[in-house]
Amino acid sequence: MATVPSGQLCDTTVVVVDDSLDDTELPRLLIQLLRAVSPVVTAGAGLPSNGHQGDAAGIAAVSASEGRALVELVAARGIAQGELAGLLGLEKSTVSRLAAGLERKGWIRRGRDSGNQRYVRLYLTPEGTAMAAQVWRVWHSRQARILAALSEEERSGLAAGLRGLARGLAAEGLLGDAGPRR
Repeated sequence: MATVPSGQLCDTTVVVVDDSLDDTELPRLLIQLLRAVSPVVTAGAGLPSNGHQGDAAGIAAVSASEGRALVELVAARGIAQGELAGLLGLEKSTVSRLAAGLERKGWIRRGRDSGNQRYVRLYLTPEGTAMAAQVWRVWHSRQARILAALSEEERSGLAAGLRGLARGLAAEGLLGDAGPRR
């Protein structure tokens, strides 16, 4: 912080803004951010009245975990449950229940690994692929609107902060191979 001698202020009004975060605000903001950017899609009741209800029109309700799993399965094109658990940061038993639910909805199928018949892999069905595309479209649209509402300075600051967060997560072994790209 720089100090300006009072003789040089020349009747200038100086406003001091304290942008510092207290110890509890940053973790609270991070939790809010993670909840807000999860790919949850709610059909019918509960849609926000923000003028963007059409994003989720005709889409069945998808939980955040289901949405994240569908998006990961698109990228993986067949993955073991344990691998999916690692990507989602969930326990294997939780992913087992998640996969069973996705299978009941007809969005995934379980199949033997062609290279090793002992392994069971999860694959998207055509319905699951279509649902994943819808989830991605809604998720991407929401994120685009949020980022568009930020000033250039805010976007730059956010990008720098998120790169730092990704480095910290990677250093803790929580990010895997999905580190930030420049």
